[in-house]
Amino acid sequence: MILPWTSLFPGAMQPLHIFEERYRVMCNLALASNRMFAIAHASDDRTIADIGTLGVIRAAVTNEDETSNLVLQGLRRVQFGTITMEPYPQASLSVLPECADEDPALASLRLKIRDACMDSFSNNTEALHYLQKHISAPASDNAFTDMISSILTDPQSRRALLEELDIKSRMQLLLHSLESESSEV
Repeated sequence: MILPWTSLFPGAMQPLHIFEERYRVMCNLALASNRMFAIAHASDDRTIADIGTLGVIRAAVTNEDETSNLVLQGLRRVQFGTITMEPYPQASLSVLPECADEDPALASLRLKIRDACMDSFSNNTEALHYLQKHISAPASDNAFTDMISSILTDPQSRRALLEELDIKSRMQLLLHSLESESSEV
């Protein structure tokens, strides 16, 4: 599915309202088989990003008008091969390997991200409660970084974070994005 300025991160949930005929066909096929499809980002009508996310349909409701409401959970970053548009967007996919995150030097960067995240959401009690609960929970650096990236509001920052495959570079980019969003408030 090609969606403008939309980035689904591994582990994150994305609600979708499916109304276009081509996507209704695609979703019905996915629901009848492995319940999976990928989200591709588009910044305009012709530019589809090379990297997107494979997701699994966790919940689906078909409405009386034959549209659907879905919840798609991101699984893994994928690279798109050749894309065809008929009868709906299709591409060959290569699942991208997750970066190993066993580098002890990342612990310091993780603490800086946690602190910047808490500062960014200090005025939002509900988000702060959610973040305090989840950013302190044990998780890989990849999962930690993707979880926080998924709540950023700037679509360009989200896109850059999804496309960055090196975990240290991704964490540095996330820290910079959090600091930028915090300074704009």
